[in-house]
Order: sequence, then C-alpha cells, then structure tokens
Amino acid sequence: MSTWPLWTSGLLLVLGLPAAAVGVQLALRRRWSALSEGDHNEAAGFLIAIVGVIYAVLLAFVVIVSWEQFSTAADTVGHEASALRAIERTAAPFPPEARAVIHADVDAYVRAVVDTEWPAMSRGEPGSPRVGPTLDRLSADLEALPAETPVRVQFVSAEVERFNDLVTARSTRLDFVEGGLPGVLWAALVVGAVVTIAFAMVFALRSPLLQTFMIGSIALLIGILLFVAVAIDHPFAGDVAVTPGPLERVLVDF
Repeated sequence: MSTWPLWTSGLLLVLGLPAAAVGVQLALRRRWSALSEGDHNEAAGFLIAIVGVIYAVLLAFVVIVSWEQFSTAADTVGHEASALRAIERTAAPFPPEARAVIHADVDAYVRAVVDTEWPAMSRGEPGSPRVGPTLDRLSADLEALPAETPVRVQFVSAEVERFNDLVTARSTRLDFVEGGLPGVLWAALVVGAVVTIAFAMVFALRSPLLQTFMIGSIALLIGILLFVAVAIDHPFAGDVAVTPGPLERVLVDF
C-alpha cells in the first residue's frame, strides 16, 4: 500500500474505514435492536478498555518504528552528502589536475545517484548498476593521488576514510529500499483494528447520533495512524519519500 498514490491510501484509510465502520454499526442497530439497550455495557466497557490499550500500544509502536526508519534513512542521505563534501575539500592540498579529477568523480557520482539510482529505489530496486563504476573510478583516482610529502600522505589517508564513509552510507541507504514492516505485523494491525472497532460497536449508547459519532471517531483515529504508518513505511517509495536534496546541494556547493 505504501507504493499506492497518497490520495488512494488516504481515501481508503481516512475516509473509507470510518464510513465502513459507521455503516456496519447502523446495520447492526437495525438488525439487533437489543444492542442499543446497553444491558451488556459493563462487560463490553471492560473488554474494550483492554483491547483498546493493547491495540493502541501496537499501533503506536508501528508508527514510531516507521518514523524512526524514515528519519534514519534521511540522515543517511545527509551523511552520504557530507562524505562527498569532505572528499572534495580534502583534495585541496593536491595539484589542480588531481583536484579536477576528484571533482569530476564526485560530480559523476552525484548525478548517477540522483538521475538513475533514486528512480530505481522508488520502484523498489536496490540500486543502479551505473553507480558502481563511478565509485570504482573514484576509489582508483583517490589511490592515484600524488603523496610525495608527509602532509599529502595524511590527506590521502583522510580521503580513503571519507571514501569508506561514503560507501557505508550508500550501502545503508540501499538497505532501506527493501525494508519496511513485515507482513505479519501489518496483519496484526488489520485484525486489531477490526477487533477494536467491533468491541466499540458492542458498547451501546441509546442515542444513535452519539453511537455513530463514537464509532466514527475511533475508526477515524485508527485510520489516520494507519495512513501515517503506510505513507512512511518505505522511505524511498511513494509520495511521502526521502528526497535526494542533500546530494543535489553538493552539486550546487561545488
């Protein structure tokens, strides 16, 4: 569902779920009028309190985990951009020809990531084959930097460390492409939503308007939180996704 258009998921969860819950509740009141008398409210209230707390904890856990994953993916892109800036700036002590080569390699890497790898990640593909050769070329050019003085030797060592940071950041970023919450957890969320709303329907109020408002509000809240979890489940797919902005700013800075 995270790969669906945002409006489709919103329509289904934020509007469709409350509408379906209210419709089922009205049908139940018409079919079994005894439900509106409230004779079972004491037991139903006790059960809905237990079920509601359990489901609230599960739903909050899922939303927090999804947000942490989304935030970590965004931070990883920032670290990747920082490593590229460090590689470019650490090349300052070397001759202009060597600096130009490193600059061209950094430029080629960023363009390959933004132009080919990002669209591939949005399709659920972990990476683009075009990026690998640019990394290999950057690695070879860093190793070929002239290191005739002790100072330049230290700068070559620093360049290698920044290159390793770059590779690590890219590998971490690609790990998020095929991540996301496991299917069994989504199944638990769906079943929990149905059970929670069902127990709320059993808890009867004599006023049909208040009953409808209660069921609709509970379903709406559940739908909104599920929508948030779905929207950010895969950080690089869908309408709510991590952008290559930090990498694009590297080109602007240089």
